[in-house]
Amino acid sequence: MKIWINSQKGEDRIIAHLGDTIYKCNPKANEVEQVAWGLGKGVLPDENMFGIPLSYISEIRWQEGKNYIQVFFRGSEEYFTVYDDTKRQEIFDYFKTLLPSFSTKTERKTAIQAGKKPLAALIVVGILCLVTLLFASTIESGTGYEFHGHGSLLVAVIGLASLGTKKVLLIFGGLLAIAGFSFARKAKHPPVIHRIIK
Repeated sequence: MKIWINSQKGEDRIIAHLGDTIYKCNPKANEVEQVAWGLGKGVLPDENMFGIPLSYISEIRWQEGKNYIQVFFRGSEEYFTVYDDTKRQEIFDYFKTLLPSFSTKTERKTAIQAGKKPLAALIVVGILCLVTLLFASTIESGTGYEFHGHGSLLVAVIGLASLGTKKVLLIFGGLLAIAGFSFARKAKHPPVIHRIIK
């Protein structure tokens, strides 16, 4: 049996291991000590309590820098939120001892893996920017376009291109800067994920 009490707003107020189940409990702030005492005596509260039997668990995952531990069970998942880094590490290590038949694994993502989504956005926005600039320059040179469809991407691109190359560069320049900054930030600090796997 083990009980942790958390006091910060947004955290799960009580995380506990009793018997063959791990629990998270969020009683009212003025009831935390009383509920924790009851748990120590094996008395479960009637509400605001969620339990996962150890036999249901398929994986427990904690990503460094995140304020929660994910517990995967029977096609679902639950978050155990703990803001204190030391306590979160302690809980994760304790969970390892509860599941000795599980294997443990640490994954370190590469910079490209970490920034995959913003990199994809950067590429898509870059392509759209080039295409829109191409249309903008042909419109400025006197070429006209007829619209035969409604709501297509091409219509939107031509609509943007009609604003002129300077405005297109301003619009897409901002979007490219946001995507580029996001990629650089994520790639600079690739995540480290600790896993306890069945």
